[in-house]
Amino acid sequence: MNVSEAIAKRKSVRAYLDKPVLHDDLEKIIEAGRWAPNAGPFQISVVRNPGLRQRINDRTLDAMNRSANEFLRQRASLPGYQPLYGAPVLILLSGPADAPHSARNTSLAAENMLLQATGLGLGSCYLVSPTLALNGENNRDLAREANIPAGYTVQCAVIVGYAAAENKFTLGERTRKGSVSYID
Repeated sequence: MNVSEAIAKRKSVRAYLDKPVLHDDLEKIIEAGRWAPNAGPFQISVVRNPGLRQRINDRTLDAMNRSANEFLRQRASLPGYQPLYGAPVLILLSGPADAPHSARNTSLAAENMLLQATGLGLGSCYLVSPTLALNGENNRDLAREANIPAGYTVQCAVIVGYAAAENKFTLGERTRKGSVSYID
């Protein structure tokens, strides 16, 4: 699959099979993230441990339920909703809390990972909600378990796995976004 095909086929998968991702495929996904354009340091933490993934999922769900954001509360109240969607791999991307480009650095790395996963025939999804479970003093315990360096904040996450046929939490079909202006 070429890059243009991966861009067109990439979608947010929100249901996964209980099947581990092959080590070689996961390494390719991580390496793609490491080649992203950047303007400073960032950390990639790959969480395959089911217990830790479940604790992050549960704390994220709790934070969503208590959020002032109506969309987050609505998602969390859907029957059977789990913020990590049962994915066997959670990739956390963090950067120095005081660095001005941490969010951009990690988002660019995440996009490379999403495209690589698509090219490998895997499902993936970009997430921000795990930041609710991993940032701030009250969440330092989970951040330490996930090997988030001191002074870093989680900016975003990518989940990866084999897509399940049913994807009941999808937000609809992809459409092109944004407007375009050409200035000659």
